[in-house]
Amino acid sequence: MKTAKRLLAFALAGVMTLALLTGCSDSSSKAKQVEEYFRYMNGGYTNYQKDETLDKKLEVIAQQFQPSWLDGGLTDEAQRIIKKELGDYLATGSVTPWVGEVEPGQSALAQAESMKCYMRIQFGNYDSSGTALHAIAFTMTDKKSDGHRYYLALETFATIKTPQN
Repeated sequence: MKTAKRLLAFALAGVMTLALLTGCSDSSSKAKQVEEYFRYMNGGYTNYQKDETLDKKLEVIAQQFQPSWLDGGLTDEAQRIIKKELGDYLATGSVTPWVGEVEPGQSALAQAESMKCYMRIQFGNYDSSGTALHAIAFTMTDKKSDGHRYYLALETFATIKTPQN
């Protein structure tokens, strides 16, 4: 009987420990949840591609991101930086930037829902005969000048430049 109580106590302690650990999440796993909700809400049933090149380019844009880019809409400076970073990759089509502030006490779903769409940036006229890229890139910035962190996403409907032989 004594052994059974010890085993039961040990098992209960294990279950409580697991329950405690599942309630914890670090910022990277929360960011992943926000990304998944964002992709679902904006893609729904659309088959958005995962594009490593676009992801890397968004990381470069995120390093340059400043909250002042959003003053009254996407500033000219922000548009220039985005066009510069994507100009050697996208031939035609458009990119729509999305921005949301990381709110520590807010659920991942609420954070994804709070992301705002900004002015679409055009890269020539969309040409459906090229290599179509329907992708969403998503990242989180480091702390910025205002002390906050932001989620950035690029929703892309474009043709990519293919290397010429």
